Amino acid sequence: MLSNSLSRPLAEISKKMQLLDVNRQAEHIDYTNKDELGILVAAYNKMVDDLEESTRQLAQSEREQAWREMARQIAHEIKNPLTPMRLSIQHLVRLKRQNVPEWQDKFDQIATSLLEQIDILSDAASEFSSFSRFYSEELTDVDLKALAREQISLFDTRDNIDILLNAPMDRAMVIVRKGQIIRVLVNLISNAIQAVEHLSDGKIVVTISEREDSYSLSVEDNGSGVPDELTNKLFKPNFTTKSGGTGLGLYICRSVIEQSQGTISYNRSDKTGGACFTFVLRKSE
Repeated sequence: MLSNSLSRPLAEISKKMQLLDVNRQAEHIDYTNKDELGILVAAYNKMVDDLEESTRQLAQSEREQAWREMARQIAHEIKNPLTPMRLSIQHLVRLKRQNVPEWQDKFDQIATSLLEQIDILSDAASEFSSFSRFYSEELTDVDLKALAREQISLFDTRDNIDILLNAPMDRAMVIVRKGQIIRVLVNLISNAIQAVEHLSDGKIVVTISEREDSYSLSVEDNGSGVPDELTNKLFKPNFTTKSGGTGLGLYICRSVIEQSQGTISYNRSDKTGGACFTFVLRKSE
């Protein structure tokens, strides 16, 4: 009896420590005796509280850092086009005041450029607005296969591009923020389309694979892929390979997936030879 009374709390401490996970709320050990074991249990319970507070502060710090980085990038994206837009308008005003004969032609040319710059600013604002909704949308059970099928049906409208879905399971249920995962799918499929739209036989394959406790979704294309020297920059907020890109799309994709306790990565596709973006999400329990 004495041996059991001593070993049972020790076994409980061992069990709790093995189950300790910073991603979940740890539990206290219920032991109220004022003895040596009580001191050990009290120290463990205090460690659990300190760990929970440290995890909360770390998460808050990471969120604040992400917001600072996003704010810096948005300011950069907005500031860059404003100066040439201002100079262009001032140039038009001068031409009109001087009654220059080519004023109308210049107006059409500059107006087109201004509209393109406004579209870029609008895209940047939309990306930032999407990022700001990370913590407002509720987590819910979502069928990843159904979402992929819906998005493919919306994008599969070009004669020169085939978009295929390879998902042998009936359903692929995950717990995510639905609107944000749709945005990830839209971004990845849009990127794939832009990579192959110049080809006469563009091909995009969306594959969902089942693992023991998760599902992975890959978007592959038969474009030229990403140069090896640039792959380490893909998910950074200030990087884009597009002439009119904001550099925020893949960064937001990564943030969305990581907020859903998943991972996202890039590799060269073995099937198509082009780009392959893959994200992994845990199965719903």
